[in-house]
Amino acid sequence: MENKYILVINAGSATLKFKVFNYDNLKLFREGIVERIGLMGSFIAFGDKKEYEEIENHEQAFKSAVSKLSDIKDNIILVGHRVVHGGGKFNEPILLNKNILRKLKDFNVLAPLHNPVNLKCIMASQKYLPQIPDVAVFDTAFYKTLPPHAYIYAIPLKFYQKYKIRRYGFHGISHEYIANQAALKLKKSLNKLNLITCHLGSGCSITAIKQGKAVDTSLGFTPLEGLVMSTRCGSIDPAIPLYMITNLKMSAEEVDSLLNKRSGLFGLSGSMDMREILVKAGHKVKGFKIKKKISASEKEIAKLTLDIFIYKIKQYLGSYSTILGKVDAIVFAGGIGERSAIIRQEILKKMPKFKSLVIKTDEELMIATSAKKLIK
Repeated sequence: MENKYILVINAGSATLKFKVFNYDNLKLFREGIVERIGLMGSFIAFGDKKEYEEIENHEQAFKSAVSKLSDIKDNIILVGHRVVHGGGKFNEPILLNKNILRKLKDFNVLAPLHNPVNLKCIMASQKYLPQIPDVAVFDTAFYKTLPPHAYIYAIPLKFYQKYKIRRYGFHGISHEYIANQAALKLKKSLNKLNLITCHLGSGCSITAIKQGKAVDTSLGFTPLEGLVMSTRCGSIDPAIPLYMITNLKMSAEEVDSLLNKRSGLFGLSGSMDMREILVKAGHKVKGFKIKKKISASEKEIAKLTLDIFIYKIKQYLGSYSTILGKVDAIVFAGGIGERSAIIRQEILKKMPKFKSLVIKTDEELMIATSAKKLIK
């Protein structure tokens, strides 16, 4: 009997990660990534090979990914897609059709860096794998358990009631996965645990989980609120964008670009790479060196960037530990959370002695599991 497979697509603004899982046991079979989509030097990495090719958009990236799976293409029976924003309407995995896709387009404005490319990959899947069902799994779905006092902002209620302006939360697929893995490591049922899960990568977020359910999270109406991120500013005084538009004569588009694409670590230090920032600040990072001499001003800026990044995380940890009362563990995941012991140590320094765990997140496995469950 031939094996059957689930293909999972996890698209970012300039990347497309793809993994193939065995349908029966959900074991990883193959994986690859297309990087720098729409940029110079785009390439696809698959197995131990890296092939440079001009990849202009996510449809082309999807087609390139599928071309690497030609030998098993006929055995793929399900495609699972990460969709960042479900707009509060979609809180469970859903089988996709043209009507659902039309509704999802309404949420592009809420996650402009991600939702449009998520939908492009879905449409590419329907074009190049037309007979295979597509399932969307939503980053916002894990936060359907947030209480109203956590998701409603203190602006006139009509803006929530009529326009659905509220906290939605993101990275939910990752937070749900690492929460489940933490429960396994702690040998306790998830519904008996209070956890603070920290997804620290290019995007960063923290979630408070009480007895297995999300009760608060740092990302808000869009993925801009909360922690300092790679290029996103996180929480700032909401009057700052108004000041930029009114007094500095910046357009709304310029302000949006500034806050989403040119702020955060990049805006403070000129680098999006936490390893580079750590080295410039005087830390040693295994396997990473800077050849040119680091100036005193560069070192000072790098230290300030780290201080701001860590300070904001500590603020949320303190807040969420108060909300939860008892904290069974703080869980770190994401590229920075998993790989940087220095960052973890600095975060936990002078904090109460919480138990901490490091778990490698696997959004794609979570998507495959959820998609299979829906189809079955």
